[in-house]
Amino acid sequence: MSLRICVYEDDKFEQFYPITHLRPVHCMRAGIVPLYRRADRYFKDASLYLGAREHLASLVAAEPTELPVNIVKREKEDDVLFINGRIRNYGDLPRLVSEARLSTIYRNKGQTVAILFQRSIASEVPAMATPLDYVKAYVEHAEEIPDFDTTATLYHHCWEIMGDIDREIRDDFEFLRRDFPTSEQVRLHEGSILVNRDDIFLGTGAEVKPGALIDASHGPVYIGANTRVEPQAAIYGPTYVGPNSVVVAGKVEASSIGHTCRVGGEVEESIFHSYVNKYHAGFIGHSYVGSWVNFGAMTTNSDLKNNYSNIRVTLNGESLDTGSIKVGSFIGDHTKFGIGTLLNTGINIGLCCNLFGGGLIVDKEVGSFQWGNSDGYQDYRFDKAIETARRTAERRDVKLSSSEEQALQIVADGQSPDKGVLRFQPAE
Repeated sequence: MSLRICVYEDDKFEQFYPITHLRPVHCMRAGIVPLYRRADRYFKDASLYLGAREHLASLVAAEPTELPVNIVKREKEDDVLFINGRIRNYGDLPRLVSEARLSTIYRNKGQTVAILFQRSIASEVPAMATPLDYVKAYVEHAEEIPDFDTTATLYHHCWEIMGDIDREIRDDFEFLRRDFPTSEQVRLHEGSILVNRDDIFLGTGAEVKPGALIDASHGPVYIGANTRVEPQAAIYGPTYVGPNSVVVAGKVEASSIGHTCRVGGEVEESIFHSYVNKYHAGFIGHSYVGSWVNFGAMTTNSDLKNNYSNIRVTLNGESLDTGSIKVGSFIGDHTKFGIGTLLNTGINIGLCCNLFGGGLIVDKEVGSFQWGNSDGYQDYRFDKAIETARRTAERRDVKLSSSEEQALQIVADGQSPDKGVLRFQPAE
């Protein structure tokens, strides 16, 4: 007997816009690994599957996850655990699951965190099934499946994920440290400075140039394979920089940088997905940035108000108190900024925007496919936006997939399809 785990999407995905327009919440990242991969820390040897909105399934499958999407394969004696992709802290959930003798649904403050299907119910579902098949099984047996409170908690907004960067990089580093691969052809040039070397991992082919500093005295630093740290670049832990990236002159601190990024200037307590280009001077702090975003020279955001009051974010037209005095920007995939663009505190910017003009963007929320600045916006024609996205990808030797183009078209059309999300509701 073994445990099968499906990390699924629930119906709160819109609370994480614009980042979740093109990915499930569980494909977001606070530390070194995406959120769904944290299950490995708590459920050893379990087989992992992913659930996603149907129109994103092929995009998720195309990522180097090597995991099945929207399918769960079960052997006869297996139990199946569905974990909400918004899970923040696993709390006592691993213990509760290991001690369970019945199928159980685990909730925190009324929200579903996980549901365990033991053999008695799981056996009624086909051995090769979709996540929705398990929802049907839950509905049929809801009255006999007990609710159990758990201390495990859920994320509700992007800024909470961003606020966990420090902790998650530390936890991921310690978990991964046990199986760090042997690094080969690492080039540490004379004149480079590494502080607290035991907490620095350099992947195969990584290069640290003369005059570069990697300082892990306040937290670990993980540098991915084939990443280059240029002269006059300073990286302070806890920080992750993904493979095939370049860090140029400037400072990166307490941040999680995805693969194939180019990063310079100052980046602080921020998360970048893949293919982000911030090559020039300028400050980005306390921000969550999607893939294929380009920051023109001197693009800078505000992440602190002059009166030190809590920052409010406008999300889907609703003004929300973040409860934090430090919140920067939330920026959707494929958005570009002209030189000297200044971003308001707590700004939310959608997909495929082109913002320019060298002044302050005072808006709190800018929708997807917008062209201009606070003096006036025009709709960014889809054909023109997708042409730019293709050209940007080609510059990195990547072909924009038809799945991504279709997902972008859905956003451009103003749709927010939820087919594929799972709803394990309490019994009436």
